[in-house]
Amino acid sequence: MKYAIVIFLSFLLTSCGSAYQANQVEKQFKGEWVLEEVSFPDASGFFDVELLNVADVNCFENSIWEFIPNNSTGQFVLDGNACSKTENRFTWYIDPLTAKDAYPEMLIKITTGQKAKEVTTGKRLRIKSLLDNQMIWEQSARFDDKEIKIEMKFSKL
Repeated sequence: MKYAIVIFLSFLLTSCGSAYQANQVEKQFKGEWVLEEVSFPDASGFFDVELLNVADVNCFENSIWEFIPNNSTGQFVLDGNACSKTENRFTWYIDPLTAKDAYPEMLIKITTGQKAKEVTTGKRLRIKSLLDNQMIWEQSARFDDKEIKIEMKFSKL
């Protein structure tokens, strides 16, 4: 019986630890950010890619993102490169299973015009860097049956 209690308490502390770590990472997102650059670091050339199933990658450059960590929501406004100005809403969270990794992963669902529980698809992004005033995300995508990386560089406003 003692062993069962010890195992239970160990499991409880471990699971709380990863959730706590994810929460700490999420708090660093708080505020407004500008997406300064979208690049394809391991590929030659530029790809015509629809980012987050929302719009062409060109529309995302110089977009303003707001993250609200206490309810895991946010919004971004696209207004770049002759794209029509659109406001988009999203929900997001740091995957607790990856929160302690060198590159934690974020799950993001675009919820513009619908309730978050109605959205069943989203994107998984790797957080390559997260500092007080700068962050870099990386997303994997398929192009001509090859995997390419899309890198997004943000600066805090």
